[in-house]
Amino acid sequence: MAAMQVRDGAATYSSASARGKLPDDQTLFELGSITKTFTALLLADAVTRGLTRLDAPVEAVLPDGLKLRDSQDRPLRWIDLATHRSGLPRMPSNIDDGIDGQDPYAHYGWPQMAAFLKEWKAVKPRDLASSYSNLGFGLLGQALGFLQKTDYPTLLTTRVLKPLGLVDQIFLTAPPGRRFLDGHNKAGQRVSHWNFRPAMAGAGALVGSTRGLARYAQAALGQFDHPLKDAFQLCLREHAEGEGVGARTGLAWQLGVLSGRPAFHHGGETYGFIADLWLDPTKGSAAALLSNAPVTIADLALHLVEPKAPVLDMALTRQAVVTLTPEQLAPLEGVYLLSPTMKIRMMAQGNRLFSQATGQQAFELFPKSPREFFAKVTPLEIIFDPGTGPAPALTVRQGGRDTRASREP
Repeated sequence: MAAMQVRDGAATYSSASARGKLPDDQTLFELGSITKTFTALLLADAVTRGLTRLDAPVEAVLPDGLKLRDSQDRPLRWIDLATHRSGLPRMPSNIDDGIDGQDPYAHYGWPQMAAFLKEWKAVKPRDLASSYSNLGFGLLGQALGFLQKTDYPTLLTTRVLKPLGLVDQIFLTAPPGRRFLDGHNKAGQRVSHWNFRPAMAGAGALVGSTRGLARYAQAALGQFDHPLKDAFQLCLREHAEGEGVGARTGLAWQLGVLSGRPAFHHGGETYGFIADLWLDPTKGSAAALLSNAPVTIADLALHLVEPKAPVLDMALTRQAVVTLTPEQLAPLEGVYLLSPTMKIRMMAQGNRLFSQATGQQAFELFPKSPREFFAKVTPLEIIFDPGTGPAPALTVRQGGRDTRASREP
């Protein structure tokens, strides 16, 4: 595991290892979906240079007259791809044709993607709701190549990696001679690296180091001069509702809240690797954690950028979860007064319950029983008063302390 922190304009690095040589700030890890923020930056760069508009139709640049329409026969736009609101599925249905289960993207090129898109029929309007799509970001990278008459790898190198000074730290393919860690599965066994053809590269192909992510974060925070400042500003702006209650999204980046301050976040996961990156523009700070094993790191990365954020009690996250019906959750919905300045809103979405405190981001609660819940993103439990009707109050159990909150009338 390797970590980076940016504070006061300077980057620091640390690492840990269960066995073997410690990774350093130039050791390479698979970055997974953090790649999507680079792909979104390429889109923002094209927009700020006047090559296209966020609301322009993507099909205008696709070859062979390929159409890309929603259920109302309206063209999908660049912004729909970049905010996961296109209605495209998470993965194309033909991804399994000839697949290697250990390297799922290695075979999937533009011919396969084009064949899928030619037959795809949208089932909902564009911009109706957020639905995470690796296919959408793969297509975004491919279409940006078509727009600029090149391919995604060339575009990424010339428009992002070189201008930001990242060509020796962030790669689509790990160069020979660089230390590139093996990933591991949950059993601790080594697994194969993933490989991407350009068609899906924009969704998750990048490998990189903590030094590379530190410089990338400093570029996003405007801490050195470079030609992509306007493009970063376009990315790090609220553009749409995200997936989940109260979630908001920029171009790829997920918007969050750190002690009342706006923040930006993206994670990544491949088979054997986990990555997490946070930006805090208000304080000019950032943090990232990279792991070559499927362990929970989001809380650690968040703690690095915001020390007030607690680290998870892993035993808490492994508690058994029961399934509740929407009818069981309905009496729990409402606003509860924790203090004169702090309220907690409980919101049901189907058979899931979300909690959002004043000035904070919403997160999901997981039921241990019809009236007892716990969080996985932060170490707390919520216990609603017993009964079958609307809960008159709840108890927040965190850090060894119980705090009561009464329902607002």
